[in-house]
Amino acid sequence: MRKLSLLLISMFVVTGCGSGGGSESGTVTDNGSSNTSSNVVNSGDTNTGGSSSGSSSSNDGNTPSNPTIPTPDPNSSLADQMLAAVNAARAQARSCGGEMMPAVGPLTWDYSLEQAAFVHSSNMANYNFFSHTGQDGTQPADRVSAQGYNWRSVGENIAAGQKDVSAVMTSWLNSPGHCKNIMSANYTQMGAASVTNSGSQYGIYWTQNFARPR
Repeated sequence: MRKLSLLLISMFVVTGCGSGGGSESGTVTDNGSSNTSSNVVNSGDTNTGGSSSGSSSSNDGNTPSNPTIPTPDPNSSLADQMLAAVNAARAQARSCGGEMMPAVGPLTWDYSLEQAAFVHSSNMANYNFFSHTGQDGTQPADRVSAQGYNWRSVGENIAAGQKDVSAVMTSWLNSPGHCKNIMSANYTQMGAASVTNSGSQYGIYWTQNFARPR
């Protein structure tokens, strides 16, 4: 039986201290091959809505085709593949669900964010669940803070069932909320991880963490 692929997004645009949290949306839509949900938590003067970037503009009906992302080098590490794919996406303007997002600067890799992503992917794979809420009740911001990362803004994309970086990036970029997280100018760093467990429902679980440090 073909495994389904899943996506979830959590976006936190917070201007307070790096110890806050957020809540996951309970709204999940099923469109056959993937599930998506989105959440935005705002504080202070940050924007509302599904995008954490204040520099995006509305689509005028003449949206060009989105640029393609180069296929990652399979001989490089997952970190190198993921960072290259994300930065290639950010280097060119693209439509995220009909909303044009401008090109933004590249991210740098952060190992604390990678570890937070690994912890969550491991829990999803080993406890066989799929959610931004951890098995211990933690939220994305909690997991990032637990790694000692002092953040100004933080966001998370998760997915399950995609076989490699190319497949999961395609899924995320084709989902408006996930795409906006990837293209957001609010973030300057990222970390990501995938964990495989053949005994789990989806086999492989992916987490991307994005953040801007204080």
